[in-house]
Amino acid sequence: MIPRLRSRYVLGLLLAVLAADASASWRGAAGVRSSLILTDNLFLTTDDTESGGVIQVRPYFSASRAGNRVNASINYGPSVLFYPQNSELNDVRHTLSARMSSELIERYFFLDVRANANQALLNPRVNSDFDAIGNPDAFTQQASISITPRINIPVLDGRFATVRIEPGVGFDFTESTADGDGGLSTPTRDTRVTVNSGPMFTTVPWSVTWRRQLFDADEDRGFGEVSGRVGYIFSPRYRLDLILGYDQGRDAFRAADGETSGLRWETIFRWTPNRRARFQFGYGERYFGETYRFDGQYRHKRWVFRSRYNVTVQSATSELAQQEVVPLRDLFGEPIRDPFDTDQVLTATVITPVIVNDTFLRDRFELQSLYQKGRNTASVRWFVTRREYDQADLDTRDNQMQLRYSRRMSNRLTASAVVNFWDHSEENDDGFDFFQDAVDLVLSYRLGPRANLGARIGRLSRDAEAAGGDFSEHRASLDFSLRF
Repeated sequence: MIPRLRSRYVLGLLLAVLAADASASWRGAAGVRSSLILTDNLFLTTDDTESGGVIQVRPYFSASRAGNRVNASINYGPSVLFYPQNSELNDVRHTLSARMSSELIERYFFLDVRANANQALLNPRVNSDFDAIGNPDAFTQQASISITPRINIPVLDGRFATVRIEPGVGFDFTESTADGDGGLSTPTRDTRVTVNSGPMFTTVPWSVTWRRQLFDADEDRGFGEVSGRVGYIFSPRYRLDLILGYDQGRDAFRAADGETSGLRWETIFRWTPNRRARFQFGYGERYFGETYRFDGQYRHKRWVFRSRYNVTVQSATSELAQQEVVPLRDLFGEPIRDPFDTDQVLTATVITPVIVNDTFLRDRFELQSLYQKGRNTASVRWFVTRREYDQADLDTRDNQMQLRYSRRMSNRLTASAVVNFWDHSEENDDGFDFFQDAVDLVLSYRLGPRANLGARIGRLSRDAEAAGGDFSEHRASLDFSLRF
């Protein structure tokens, strides 16, 4: 459980965002969701399985404000877990997404604040479920906050260029659910100075960027870069950019030859065939090797597609802080709804990173697609993530996919089927490899304008090469939600 100090941080972040503009018009909602979960393998063990139950209560609060000077949003939903037969496992886990962007001095001075809290899977060697109920020892509670002032200095009233200065500071808090030592607190820094060309350069836009990102400010460990970009716009459909710069690591990721710094270059081609589609392709080279980039999106009346691929240097703290805690919008731009309470957005991640406390080179491929027609909705989310660690003797690959299908049977009844796949491999002699899959069938019934009742049955299984790594579980649950 997070100690009181961590809870105060979470509450303080909420109050700070709420106080951004007390006179502003806020829109919000609050409610509670509760679940009674029955399972035939409570601790996801290979042998000596134990049946049992878990009671989960999830109150939530959400609010948003959009205006000319202040934009803010808050989504907070703690998960309270009760284990009737194992009270020592009772826990409270926090999920938070808070963002505020304010214009303090018109055109010149801005302030951005972001805060996240979530559970992340850090130890895949411990038997773990997709939702951390089966064995919480594999998960850690993570929270982060970043505060970034932004100063804009226009040159020739911005027509020639605008200088942007962003001295960002932050903190990352982590605590393993299996430990009681109070967790870790790591200060972070992310300072940027950017010069962006103005409307005098409509055909040949350019920019110059200097950035110093510290994953751990106490140890002066991080990554820096300076780069220049120049583009040429052939037409509204086609654009070509060239990036030249220099990378400088500070106890960060080392290449195969031991270098942590070096020259970089990259070419990026952008194609925008129409308003519904845009694509970006990039190729270059940095001190650690060749780099590739892809970002594509296509939107249709009934379906939408989004895919991206990139290579970046990350750390445990930076990746945890970047993960999407509350997916507020789907690929159509509509709010993502809870299947048990379609008036509320979801407050949990589907994909969690599997990482250790180290700096690593991350190759990430993402593909998301959504189809809607009449009463039917289908979606696919596919992530392939490779991590090449710097200090740890561990390279991992995670292939994760979720398939979802929902059909509205009537104005009150909705049926859904969800399938999750996860293939995890480690490229070393004693690597822990496994394949994990889960299937859930869900029914949700609207009792009234503020209440919903749901039922869920599912099966989870893991096939691991290591002895004692296999398990299977059958689960049933009853869910009730009430909106205040």
